[in-house]
Amino acid sequence: MIFTSLVFLFFFVVLLALLVLIRSDGARVWILLIGSYIFYGYWNVYYLILIFLCSFWGWGLGLLMHHSRSQAMRQFYLGLSLMLSLGSLGFFKYANFFGENFARMFEIADWQPWDIVLPVGISFFTFQTMSYNIDLYRRHIEVCRSPVKFALFVSFFPQLVAGPIVRASEFLPQLQRRIHLTWDNFVVGSQLFLGGAVQKTLFADYLSIFVDGVYRDPALYSTSTLWLAVAAYSMQIFCDFAGYSLMAIGIGRILGFELPENFRMPYLSLSVTEFWRRWHISLSSWLRDYLYISLGGNRKGPGRTQINMAITMLLGGLWHGASWNFIIWGALHGAALAVNRSWDAWRGARGTRGREGPVYKLVAWAATLLFCSLVWVPFRSPDFATTWVFLGGLLPGGGGSIDWYHAPSMVILIAAALWHAAYQFWPTLLHAMPFPPAVLARMPAMLVVGFAVMLVFIFAPINTSPFIYFQF
Repeated sequence: MIFTSLVFLFFFVVLLALLVLIRSDGARVWILLIGSYIFYGYWNVYYLILIFLCSFWGWGLGLLMHHSRSQAMRQFYLGLSLMLSLGSLGFFKYANFFGENFARMFEIADWQPWDIVLPVGISFFTFQTMSYNIDLYRRHIEVCRSPVKFALFVSFFPQLVAGPIVRASEFLPQLQRRIHLTWDNFVVGSQLFLGGAVQKTLFADYLSIFVDGVYRDPALYSTSTLWLAVAAYSMQIFCDFAGYSLMAIGIGRILGFELPENFRMPYLSLSVTEFWRRWHISLSSWLRDYLYISLGGNRKGPGRTQINMAITMLLGGLWHGASWNFIIWGALHGAALAVNRSWDAWRGARGTRGREGPVYKLVAWAATLLFCSLVWVPFRSPDFATTWVFLGGLLPGGGGSIDWYHAPSMVILIAAALWHAAYQFWPTLLHAMPFPPAVLARMPAMLVVGFAVMLVFIFAPINTSPFIYFQF
């Protein structure tokens, strides 16, 4: 069920009607839980068993861990929970990848891939379950005694299939208070949802027409067209994923829940380190708190810090998919973070850090944007061959003979550049809601929302592309 589909709009209207008619908090939790299962089961009803089991062992082992007075048993319950979560993620997502590479290594000619369908959102809900058990083990949160509320935390449909990754410390306390459906939340949430829908349907989907065409056979296209495709995909994946996150946050807000911010205009970053503070914030902070720090973080000297950083980014690349291209993408970002850290340390030793002028900042921004855009090439490419052809075509004289300056992509890239410039100089304007709840009458506002949704559907491409992060 896709947020920009008529099926979802019908589902959401019915869900809202039930929540308005039924005011009991306990009943509303059940309505949200059943609605989340319907939302997820719309793709594949059989995989409801997986998300139910993930919720069951996360809650049950957490409860056993809480009641255990033995540190050894607490470690056992945590280890069992992590093993079950990582085991299910590894089987569904990586079994064929490792099997294929094992067969190649040992020249097993008759190996055939298993018929495994990747469950949508498995990388997200397994990470949420793991973070709950790790935080409980570290005594950072209170145990959740309600299996229904815990199941809703794992399966809450706005962020279920593509994030943002929500931690128990952020979500479960919200279930301890009443589930409020307020006019203010509806106005703010609707505007967030519409902003995300515009990013997805009017930016990302039009860019995908151009990007998909070029990546099908990059050898055909000129160097200038390939560079345009690099810029177009950089903006496509941002608008696609940030748009989804904004829609998820908006839907959550309408239902009375606060979901964490996931993007903060990452292409304005002055370093790769800053980029990862602005890009997919819920994942980068998850990797930092549960992987990088667990490996030792920066507490064991500069050399070990660089190793920990490299391992974290390699696994972050592998999290995105079972492909060497994703591993390379993660390794390149890990190397860039290591270089960035060494550069900051050198500037700190010289006493120049924090005193950069406008020229330095301009060069730092351009270098960061160029690096992050170029490493999207292996991320987007289906295989090594496409990556090499594409990168080779970016060199002077290395491209093909076809020039394709896709007019909608050019317009969108110009609009995106103006959008980023406006944010840089006036961020409060873009953070504020265009229409505050206090100035809107209810019925006219609902008509405006309905009209805006209709316009998004009218002007969207005929064949919309699926959300990119659904595959992860």
